Parts: sequence; structure tokens; C-alpha cells
Amino acid sequence: MNGCPSNRAYTQTGKGGLDERIPEDDLYRYTRHRWLFNEPRELSKRYLKFNLRQLIDVAVNARNGARYCTKVVKCLEGLHNKAFLLVMDNGAEVVAKLPSPNAGFARYITASEVATRQLLREHFNIPTPRILAWSSDAANTPVKAEYIIEEKAASVRLGSLWNQWSRETKLKLVEQVVDMENKLTSTTFSKHGCVYFKADHRSLTGQVEDLNDDSSADEVLKRFTIGPLTSPELWTGTRSDMELDRGPWRNSSVYTHAMGCNETSWINAHARPRYIKVAPFLVPSSTDEAANPKVLWHPDLHLDNVFQSACVAPLFYQSHVPRMFRHHGPVQEGWAVPERPDNFDTLSAKDQEKITSDHEGQIIHKYYEALVYKRAPRHWAVFEQKNIPIVRKPAWLVTGVWENKDLFFLRQSLLSLVNLWEDLFQLPCPIAFTEKEIELHAEEKTNMDGIGQVLTLFRNQGVLPVDGMVDPKDYDVAVENSWQFKQVFLRSAENDKERELYSKLWPCQDTEDSVV
Repeated sequence: MNGCPSNRAYTQTGKGGLDERIPEDDLYRYTRHRWLFNEPRELSKRYLKFNLRQLIDVAVNARNGARYCTKVVKCLEGLHNKAFLLVMDNGAEVVAKLPSPNAGFARYITASEVATRQLLREHFNIPTPRILAWSSDAANTPVKAEYIIEEKAASVRLGSLWNQWSRETKLKLVEQVVDMENKLTSTTFSKHGCVYFKADHRSLTGQVEDLNDDSSADEVLKRFTIGPLTSPELWTGTRSDMELDRGPWRNSSVYTHAMGCNETSWINAHARPRYIKVAPFLVPSSTDEAANPKVLWHPDLHLDNVFQSACVAPLFYQSHVPRMFRHHGPVQEGWAVPERPDNFDTLSAKDQEKITSDHEGQIIHKYYEALVYKRAPRHWAVFEQKNIPIVRKPAWLVTGVWENKDLFFLRQSLLSLVNLWEDLFQLPCPIAFTEKEIELHAEEKTNMDGIGQVLTLFRNQGVLPVDGMVDPKDYDVAVENSWQFKQVFLRSAENDKERELYSKLWPCQDTEDSVV
């Protein structure tokens, strides 16, 4: 075993990027936030015990010239991964990443991430940190957990810089992302799923096929194959032991049907007749040469993530404005540059700050769209089709719809589809909603809109944190604030029935585990 000094430091990256000493057990626990509701459950989803000494050994051996590790720094935690910076005696630094239990099936996640990043480097020439060592089988590694040891990227975390950058610098990043996405559309694949090395996929599933029907011509592609999706919604909770269809699929209609069948526990009681009947239509037209090709894509590009859970799928399902560039308010149609209101100079400093922020968000969003049009013609051919978001939305929502509390939104997406059906497909619609169902949905929408406005106001004022997560040092104050504003919220109800509804809808309170 490689020697490590007994006084080796365990630290974590705190606010402002400063390191602070922590006990070893904090390396295994989630400590970045506390929760105002369901805290034991949320923490248990993110607790990962592993053999730290063995992980350090692997890292030391992976870094030529290092003899031992002098410091372990717990990096700023993500919601699905743990990451550590390991500093060696010779000054070398490596990063160790381990998926948390809530990330999904760690064997598949790790194997696919390693293969995907290798494919990005070797075939697409897209830079990603070089992987030095890894294991996707916790049972057969002394570390007792799946892990990736990689080079430390010679840069600064993007999320820490974004708000400091000028608009010009931000727009240059938009250009880089669009160029990267255009590269990704240059290679299409024969199946919908995640990327794996052939050897790993064979050990995981007992099966292996070529990545593409014609991939024999490309020596790099010969090493890879397409296998099951790694999305947490397909692997966590009660789904972890279920016999689900997680892919891969050659046909988009088989995929949409599988996503519905995977929700059998819920769908049998609530929506099977409707979703399953429209599933064959939630696919690109067989004549749409732009939307059908299956491409590798980043599933949720924001300021602080990598290509974990990236998958190959028809561009029909992949195309969207990345979260890091998406403006979450209204965005005007066309190519006109968004402008500030004429009375901007007469507004208060607070209003000017909000308008300036919204204005910049709109510009970045529109600049992304303009660059896709100019630089990524294959992507634009799909991006410009305004009906695609309506058609694909039910397929996006159906997986995990019960746990994600998306039942209302799935129903809303089906209603929208029904209303536009004949215009979209020129065929009779196979499903229908009764007048009573439409009336009840409209009533629910009215309640949700009104309550949503109040809750949004609380969130904007910092009263209700997103997902109930707060900085540990603010926890006691946040609990008290949550209780007080819940009373204000309940007092706004007009009668006992409404008060009972408001009480159930208050987000910051413990809930029972999902039954699905």
C-alpha cells in the first residue's frame, strides 16, 4: 500500500473557494445543503461509504511520480456525485469522482460515462479531462464503490465565473457550445441508448453489437456499442429491482411505448389507455430526415456538469436550448435584438437591475438560436420545427411521472396534443377527454396558477429555497421562516376546503415515500 502521512488533511471547498478542515466521515456524507423537508431521506440518498485508503492508493498509482497523498479536498458537491481533489507529495493533483446512490445504477453510469468521454475525445475531438483509472464494479474493487480517477482540468469552474463575465465573453462561450453541438450531429448512430465499451457492455448484459451498422470502417468506433439508458428515473427507488425496458432501441415508437410500459404500476390505474394509445405518434415523422438521426448529445448542459448520463437518441428528442443559455421568461419570436423599455432610466435601481438581468438572459438565449441557424444546419432543421416540443413532451414527462409529481403536467401535455391532433397528424385522435375531466383539469390549473404565484413570490423573496435546500448555517432561520410563511399562506385561503388544499400544497413539509 502506498504510504500516506498520518496527518493527511481532509478539507472541503467552502464559500469563496477557501478550504476548511473536516472529519473523515464528512467525505462520505452530503454536507453542502440541509433540507427543510424529508431530510433523512435526502441525505441517505447521497451517503456513500467507500474505502478511502484504497481510493487514494489507486489515485497515487495512476499519477506517475507520486509516492503518497498529502491532502484530500472534498469538492463542491453535486446532487448526484461526490468529487475529491487529491494532492500528491510531488504537487500533482487528480480528481476522484464517485456516483451517489441517487444517481442510478452506478455500474452502468460509470461504464457509460467513461466510454462516452473517450468517444468524445477520440472520435469527435471534443476535449474532456483524461481518465487515468476507473472501475464500474464495486464488488470487485478494494475501493468498494464505482469510481473515476481523472486529470484535474487546468481551468476554473465555469459556474464560479459566469456572473463575473462580460456579455461578450458569455457570447463567445455560446459560440463554442453551438460548434460542439454541430460536431455531435456529424455522426449518427443506429440505436437509441447510452454509449459503452463493447467489453463492458458484454460483462453487464451478455450482449454486444457494433456501434453502427457501418462502423467497421472506423477503427475508433469499433470499440464502442450502444446499451441501456442510465437516467436515474429508470433505476432509482422501487424501479431499481423492476424488469424495465431501458433500451437500447432501434425504433422511436418502440422507445415511446417502452417509456409508457415502464410506468405500469401507475399507468394501470391512471393513464395507460391514453398514453399508450398516442405513444406511436410521439416520434419524428418517418420522412423527416433531420429529426430521425440518432446523435450523441449532452442531456442537461449547465454551468457545472459533465457528460454523465449522456445518451444517443433521435435529434427529435435531444434538440433544445441548453439550460445554461435558456431564458426562463418570455422570449420574443424572430431575429430582432431584445431592447430595454423606453422608460428604463426612470425606473428604480431594483427594477433596472431585474430588467438588465432579464435583458441579458434574452440576448444570450436569442444568440444561441441565431448561431444554431448559422453554424449548425442539421440541428436547426429540427430546432425550427415548432410542433416538436408539443409532440415529444408526453414522452419526456411519463418516466417517473408519479415520483416527480408531474401527473398534472402529463395530463396537460396530452390535452394540448388532443387539441392540435388533426393539424399535426391529419388523422382521427385515438384518445379523448370528457367534459368533466376537462373541467376538473381547468379547476386544478386555476388553483395551481394562483398558488404558484404566491409560492413564486415567496421564492423570489428568498423565503422558500429551491427544492427546500438551504445552507447549513441558515437552517434554523429557514425552518422558522418556512413555518411563519406557511401560516400566512394558510390564512389566505377563503374556506376550510381551500385551507386543506393549501396545507397539502405547501412544499416545505415531509411527505411519505412514493408508492410507485
